Amino acid sequence: MLRRIPVHLILIVATFCSLAPFLWMALTSVKIYGEALSPNLIPHTFTLKNYTEIIGRANFLIAFRNSVVVAVPATTMVVFTSTAIGYAFAKYRFPGKEIIFTIILSTMMIPFTAVVIPLFITMKDLGLIDSLMGIIVTSLCSTFGIFLLRQSIEGVPNDYIDAARVDGAGEFWILFRVIMPLVKPAMATLAVLTFLGNWDSFMWPSILIKSMDNNTLPMLLASMRSLFFERYTIWSAGSMLTVFPVMILFIFTSRYFVKGLALTGLKG
Repeated sequence: MLRRIPVHLILIVATFCSLAPFLWMALTSVKIYGEALSPNLIPHTFTLKNYTEIIGRANFLIAFRNSVVVAVPATTMVVFTSTAIGYAFAKYRFPGKEIIFTIILSTMMIPFTAVVIPLFITMKDLGLIDSLMGIIVTSLCSTFGIFLLRQSIEGVPNDYIDAARVDGAGEFWILFRVIMPLVKPAMATLAVLTFLGNWDSFMWPSILIKSMDNNTLPMLLASMRSLFFERYTIWSAGSMLTVFPVMILFIFTSRYFVKGLALTGLKG
């Protein structure tokens, strides 16, 4: 029992270090301007003025809408394409399957900065510069998602698929009615990670987007640096509003998320 004390202490310190910035941000968002940098963590005066100010001044609702328009379709398509391709690699036999899968996985080793220029040129040729669609079409497939779903689908017994085929089910029916219900934990895990990645994405949108009307939330918060240079209360309120959708998504999918992380990779 005593040997576990150092481990628990390390975990407590790590948890505190992880939660402290978020706690500071949450409490700062409800402080008045004069208390933003005070040593007191708990504000003497609670106010929601910071939230109303950022929503009213900085085109926040437009940026929020743009982030939703980008993150939701991208997440939906990544989950679908990853499940479909993962199903093909897990349950189909075709020449060169393992070689193709290895080549796909090898793309995870390529840093995004190495493909920014050709990707930008491609988007320019397609006329998708300064367009939310340009962000979406570059996020429709995920190498990590294919790997994650392939590992999970490999654990699905072939008897279920064979029984569905005997009953005359087509491959899409099997995918939607047999495979997807059995790999919900992995799909939920991928959905949370993909939504978070697209919601918080800054580098690629900042390169592709030029007009303020197409700004996403991370771009908007970055542009506020000159406008609210010392208004940490405003920044904190904007950051909290940015975090809320991700928190809500995780609350509804946490059961599947934890299960997906625990089970994925046990077979295959």
